[in-house]
Amino acid sequence: MYRKRFIYIRESGIIIVMKQFFILGASTVYGVGAESDGWGDLVKSYIHSKMYGTEGIGERYEVFNFSKSGSTIEFVAETADLIFDKYAREGEIVTLISVGGNDAKAENTPDNFVCAPEDFQVKVTRLFESLQQHSQQIIFISNGFVDESKVNPKKSPFNDNKVSYFTNERRALFNSITKQVCDDKGIDFVTVDIDKDIWIKNYLYTDGLHPNQVGYQKVFEAIKPIIDKSLSNDQP
Repeated sequence: MYRKRFIYIRESGIIIVMKQFFILGASTVYGVGAESDGWGDLVKSYIHSKMYGTEGIGERYEVFNFSKSGSTIEFVAETADLIFDKYAREGEIVTLISVGGNDAKAENTPDNFVCAPEDFQVKVTRLFESLQQHSQQIIFISNGFVDESKVNPKKSPFNDNKVSYFTNERRALFNSITKQVCDDKGIDFVTVDIDKDIWIKNYLYTDGLHPNQVGYQKVFEAIKPIIDKSLSNDQP
């Protein structure tokens, strides 16, 4: 069940609808590969500019980025309830999430997959159902292309001797599974409409897996219209 929409009235008599934005996911949400801001940071900066910039509307929103490199569907599901329990107010909640790339990969050998497609569908369905208990709106951001010459395989950056295998074919499969679940549940599914070869050439960080700064800007620009619509609904 959704949380009730909470409204309070300032002394000026203007009705304010309080809204929180929760950003969940893995390394592309955190911003690995960005010189300054990943797309989660760009979303936060944009919303803050609406509140605190020139002619800003004042403190009306909260934006939390709870991303962690290496996150899987299971990790997000295990931590989300605690996050909402500790941070959510009695107001409207929008959840932005990008996860699944680490579920689609293989570890140590090319065929040792982290998650089978049918298991992933069950997990992502359960995760979205759980998030809908807290959120009035969910926005899912799909996983982009990778440069397979650099990430198939890719050594772990954490000196733990792990090797991962990422392929565009399997990422596309997991994206398609997620999109179907999103369509079934009325969840916004965001994708960046850029050709694979162009994305790999211009918008990937040198590791071949994560966007670079201009790549994250492209992801943000794909999300921005939905954010704008959500913010415009709050105008008194």
